[in-house]
Amino acid sequence: MSDGRLRDSRLFDIEAAYRRIRLVLGDFAHTVDLAGFDEFPGSLLTDPEWLAERVADTGVRWGCDDARVNGTLWWYSASSTLVAGSVAMLLTEGSAPDPDPDRLRCALRENGYLAAVRSSRIVHGAEVYAEALAAAHTSVISALATVSGASPRALWAIATDSVAGRALTVGRQLDRVEGACELSESLAVAPMLTPRFVDVDSGGRSERFVRRGSCCLIYVATGENKCMSCPRHAPADRLSKLRQRAAQTA
Repeated sequence: MSDGRLRDSRLFDIEAAYRRIRLVLGDFAHTVDLAGFDEFPGSLLTDPEWLAERVADTGVRWGCDDARVNGTLWWYSASSTLVAGSVAMLLTEGSAPDPDPDRLRCALRENGYLAAVRSSRIVHGAEVYAEALAAAHTSVISALATVSGASPRALWAIATDSVAGRALTVGRQLDRVEGACELSESLAVAPMLTPRFVDVDSGGRSERFVRRGSCCLIYVATGENKCMSCPRHAPADRLSKLRQRAAQTA
């Protein structure tokens, strides 16, 4: 078989895998769909000038002139988009798209947020993916922290919660919540933090949530209330809000 045919075969396998995981991605299926967008190379995710433009775009969107807040808000969305398809594929197939920025093709929404991402290569096994993700995120977070002034640790906390959140969502879809949480914990290669979860009882049933260690800072940009699961709530207030959400989804 020629090299060209080998490349075609690999591409076909990746495309087929992406099609299969759309069924379990639910509302996040758009994160692996580049159709209709102008694509750009994933290497731009590590480019300080390009990231500074994203921070500025986010500031315009929210009417906020604090680069630290804007960089945090952009990453809160982007980090979920970057891992949604990978976590779903690991849970369903044991493999995942290579997160190396040089392997990625990406697209932006009109508001400057990351819309979708696709990789040109598959890596096999959670351990291999975890190491690759830590390396990929390191290059993005380092550049984003430099241009925005956001704390690298705060950005890593957001990345950790994004992995946990996407895993939990797919785990619910597949009725494999325990396995999904275990997977997210196995992806916690330093400087990624360890994901945390909390089981909340409401109306005679229990629902699991991510126990967030990160804050998106949306309340700073908007002057409105903190998110339901924000770690900056008093613990009792956060638990009360989570119970209300559990009751709504019962």
